[in-house]
Amino acid sequence: MAAMILVSSMVSAQTILHQPKIKKIVVTGSAEMEVDPDEIYVNFILREYHKGNKEKVGIDAIKKEFLEACAKAGVPKENISVEGMAGNAYGDWFVRKRKKDPDFIANITYIIKFSSSKGVDDLVPRLNDDAVSNMYISRKSHSKMEEFRKTVKINATKAAKEKAVYLSESIGEKLGGALLIEEIDTGSPMPYMMKAANMAMEAMDGNAYGGETSMPFEKIKIRYETRAEFELL
Repeated sequence: MAAMILVSSMVSAQTILHQPKIKKIVVTGSAEMEVDPDEIYVNFILREYHKGNKEKVGIDAIKKEFLEACAKAGVPKENISVEGMAGNAYGDWFVRKRKKDPDFIANITYIIKFSSSKGVDDLVPRLNDDAVSNMYISRKSHSKMEEFRKTVKINATKAAKEKAVYLSESIGEKLGGALLIEEIDTGSPMPYMMKAANMAMEAMDGNAYGGETSMPFEKIKIRYETRAEFELL
């Protein structure tokens, strides 16, 4: 049995030694694209509040008022969703001079999908400043993002081959077929750009907002890299 294993090992070693060496070239290629987002997700946090530090405006009335404002601004119902609800009894603790039994303050977070900054411009002036405690952009995307990603990946692979062609020709070699094509993970694009987030925050300030942003959201950059190996003939 030991002799058979030894013979088998020798045959395998000889096979490896006699295999012809493959000359190859290894390159990387990259491509990128910038697109204007047409899916902008903005979070609106609404909370109960007191009128003149006396009567509390309940969450049901606040929700109704907010949804009516959305309807008047032309926001489709299907573009509005609830992210979550919460509440506590200490939100106004210091403001209300440490009452022994502070009221429970409820809040709700809505997510609205806009197609442009104009949608935000139309809605924000209609909102109740007392009810909206915060708003921010949580995500930006495009309805054709998968199509764009595919295009960028293809262009990155083409760039790798183009590089392999001129590098091999520079040393008098001819490029053969591809031996390997590998996508390099460069990470996902940021969910939103700080400039756009700041713009949304300033929208809650009457002085900073000014009625309309008159500017598009920052473009989304899509970038991919590929690694490719080609045989040299």
